[in-house]
Amino acid sequence: MLLEEIAGLDPDGIRTLFDTGGEYRRAISGGDYVEDFHADLRRARESGAVHEGCVEEALGLPRPEYARRWSEPVVSVFDYATVNAVFRDSETFNSEILRGTFATFGPNILGMDGAEHTRHRAVVQPSFGRAATQWWIDRWIAGITDALLSRVEERGRAELNLDFCALLPLLTITGSFGVRMAETLRLRELIERMIGADVAREDKLAASAAAADLLLPLIADRRENPRDDLISRLVQERVRDEDGNLHGLTDEDVLAFARLILTAGSGTTWRQLGITLWALLNNPAQLDAVRRDRSLVRAAIEESLRWEVTDPTFFRMATRDTVLGGVSVPAGSRVALCLTAANHDPARWGDPDAFDLFRPLRPHLSFAGGPHVCLGMHLARAEMTVALTAILDRLPNLRWDPDAPRPVLMGLQMRGPARLPVVFG
Repeated sequence: MLLEEIAGLDPDGIRTLFDTGGEYRRAISGGDYVEDFHADLRRARESGAVHEGCVEEALGLPRPEYARRWSEPVVSVFDYATVNAVFRDSETFNSEILRGTFATFGPNILGMDGAEHTRHRAVVQPSFGRAATQWWIDRWIAGITDALLSRVEERGRAELNLDFCALLPLLTITGSFGVRMAETLRLRELIERMIGADVAREDKLAASAAAADLLLPLIADRRENPRDDLISRLVQERVRDEDGNLHGLTDEDVLAFARLILTAGSGTTWRQLGITLWALLNNPAQLDAVRRDRSLVRAAIEESLRWEVTDPTFFRMATRDTVLGGVSVPAGSRVALCLTAANHDPARWGDPDAFDLFRPLRPHLSFAGGPHVCLGMHLARAEMTVALTAILDRLPNLRWDPDAPRPVLMGLQMRGPARLPVVFG
C-alpha cells in the first residue's frame, strides 16, 4: 500500500520542491554558487578568524538580498574555537533574532533562550533523543526506505536526489504526523512559502494558516484517539510554565512544534544525505571500503557532516558589547557562524578540505552546539544510516551515470547537489 501511495506523488511537484539548482532555490539559497567553497572559506579564515560583514562579503561577494534589509552590524566567524565558544555562551550571544519565526511558526524553541528554551525543549526532547531512534526506524524509516528503493532497484538507474533522498525525510516526518500521502507535498509547499526569503509577509502568514488547516484536524483526532505517533505524543505532553506549574500543550503549541519539525526534518536531512552519496561517488575507493565493511557507514556519515554542512551558516545576536577574534562586536550585532569553515579549521583537523572517512572521529559543529544543539540530530543520523546501508545492499556497484552530466555541490545557505544520477547492477 505504501509503495502505491508513493507512486501516486506528483513527480513535477517533487522536482519543484526539491531541485537545489532550480530558479526558486537559486533565489533563496545562493544555489548558483558553484565555486570551490572550501578554498574560498580557507582564504577568508586565513585572513582573519572574524570578519566584519556577512559570510558572503567575507568571500568577496555582494551582500545577499536577504541581508540588505538588516540595519544592525554583522560579523562573521570562521574558526572552530570561536564558533564553538559563541554557541556555548548563550548569555552573550542569544537567539533573539530568530523570534521573527514566531509570526509564522508560533512561539518555538528556535527563538527562545534560557529557562524558557529549556522548559519548551524538554517537552519534545524525549521523542528525538538517542533512545527514540529505534522507534523512528521501526515505525517509519525502515518501511519508507524499503518502498522507495523498491521503486528503482529493477531499473538499473535512478536519480537518487528526487527518487530517494528528498522523499525519505519528508515522508518520515509527515508519516509521524499522520498526514495523508495526498497532502504531503502540499504541506511541504506551504512550509517552503513560510520560510522563503523572497515571500511577502502576508503570503507567509497565509501559508502558515493553510498548514494549520491541514494539521489541526489531526491534532483534534489524536486528542480523542491517540496512536503511536508523534502528534499523539505531543498532545499528551506537559510544559512547565514560569511558576513551575505543568499544563498540557494547546493546539497552537502543538502546531508550533509541528511546523518547526517539518521544516527542519524535511529539508536538512534530504540535502545532507545527498551530500554523503555525492562524496562517496566521487571517492570510489572509499565507497568500496564502505561496501566491504558496513561498520564504516557511521564514519562516512560523520565525515560528510563535517566536510560539507548543508546549512553552512547559523546566526546569533550579541546581547552586550564584546570582542571576537580581535574584532569589536557591539551589542545588537548579528553574528554569522560559518559551520563549514569551522569544520575545516586546520587547528583541529589535518588536511581538512579532503573527504576522508578514515580520519579519527572528533566532534564537529554541523548540528550547532550548546543549548540549541540540533534537536533532530539523532533522527537525521538514523535516517542516513538506514538509507546508506540499504542503498549499498540493494543497488550493487553503485556509480555515476556515464550518460548524465556530473553534478556539483551548490548553494551558500542551502547547500547540496541538484541531482544524483546513478547506475547500478
